[in-house]
Amino acid sequence: MKQTLAAILATSVHGIVIHAPAGSNFDFGSSKCPCVGIAGLEGTIEVKLNKTTTADFPADFGARCEAWDNKRNSLYCMPGQKPGADNGWCKEPYCYVDPCNCDLDIPPTKSGSYTPGASYQGKGLWYSYATCGGKDYWMEAETKKKQQEDNGVCAKKIDEKKWGKKSCRCVGYEDAPGNLNVTMGKKDFEYPAEAGASCESWDAKRHPDCMGDKPADWCKQAWCYVDPCECDLEVPPKTSSYLPSGLVNGKPVYFSYATCGASDSYSATNKEACVAQNSENNCTKLDKCAWNGTACLGKDIVQACSAKSSAGAIKASFALALSLLAASFAA
Repeated sequence: MKQTLAAILATSVHGIVIHAPAGSNFDFGSSKCPCVGIAGLEGTIEVKLNKTTTADFPADFGARCEAWDNKRNSLYCMPGQKPGADNGWCKEPYCYVDPCNCDLDIPPTKSGSYTPGASYQGKGLWYSYATCGGKDYWMEAETKKKQQEDNGVCAKKIDEKKWGKKSCRCVGYEDAPGNLNVTMGKKDFEYPAEAGASCESWDAKRHPDCMGDKPADWCKQAWCYVDPCECDLEVPPKTSSYLPSGLVNGKPVYFSYATCGASDSYSATNKEACVAQNSENNCTKLDKCAWNGTACLGKDIVQACSAKSSAGAIKASFALALSLLAASFAA
């Protein structure tokens, strides 16, 4: 009988050390308004500062808190310019956020430049200085609220066929500019920078096994990248070997065919996939995997996500105890 991820986590052993991924010292914003996108990517992307000027920013631009413009924006944020390096808005950290998952006094702002056309889950790109503890020099809070209300972004229905099931949404930026290299074995292959941001058959005519006259069956299957701790499906997401340094809100990026309504025949061909390990001994030989008592899953699902579930349960129990105590005094 199949179990949902929540049921699987319930069988996990609690109290173990949470796996800390490389790059976990990044700041991903307030828990009330977390940064979105995939951080930790290597390389650069070209952003548009205006109609005629571009600049090279890190490939994970916007996916974590950083003063992205400082000493990169060649129009305003270099030494000797105004406001200049380490001054004014140039030094303020910000990141892209989901406007429908941002509960701060200062709402996010819709981005109209830098990466025009790029979008997160079909909502466009919205940025926030506030979630990163930065000062927003650009727009008053009330104006931001009106902008979001007028846009109606949170009233729009999200297409699950494109952005994944509600319980396991795709992450990443659709129509992000440029390309990125994904790791397969000891080789890198070029994929579009938006790969994995929505449900598509990203491997078709790109993966070496998907070339030629007889591509593998899984080449035509749609998949996307997901947050392993925000994915509650009968078929858990899998660890990604394509982006070994990629992080989603501080956790290694995972991928899922199931959220796109597709079957995963790819993992069965991957001997190093966690789900392919049928014993605890084989499972624990792989650093990325962990045994939950009944199955081999990604270490982050078994450890970090189960710890998150436990913390939530403890918090809820504590809140219930306080309410009962208050009721007894009132009586």
